[in-house]
Amino acid sequence: MDLIPSFSTETWILLATSLVLLYLYGTYTHGVFKKLGIPGPKPLPFVGTVLAYRKGLWEFDMDCFKKYGNMWGFYDGRQPVLAITDLEVIKTVLVKECYSVFTNRRSIGPLGFMKSAISIAEDETWKRIRTLLSPTFTSGKLKEDLWVI
Repeated sequence: MDLIPSFSTETWILLATSLVLLYLYGTYTHGVFKKLGIPGPKPLPFVGTVLAYRKGLWEFDMDCFKKYGNMWGFYDGRQPVLAITDLEVIKTVLVKECYSVFTNRRSIGPLGFMKSAISIAEDETWKRIRTLLSPTFTSGKLKEDLWVI
């Protein structure tokens, strides 16, 4: 028996093209952080850096922090994720620039009625919830309620 079946040339070309396209689909998002100059672990096609979580997310984050510093990029499958530990950058992202650029967070799937939670909501829904909640958490009201905590 032959180890390699005797397919026609067209079949081999179709197979090779399919494999190349499948590889490109699994890796085309993996250049995002490299283009931006953000360091991070090298991802694998389709799985990204998920295999590095074997020791646990805490160990993975600590290893990346020691190796790459205050900011690094990794991939959950094909989804790019930016990790930031610099407090000033976090404050800028979550407070100052939150309405214009950083409204959406990583999606964790449908959650029923929890889809409208502020940590999961996206785009206009998030902006509406944030606008409604912002007056509730002013510094004056938080200082007033500090005795409860």
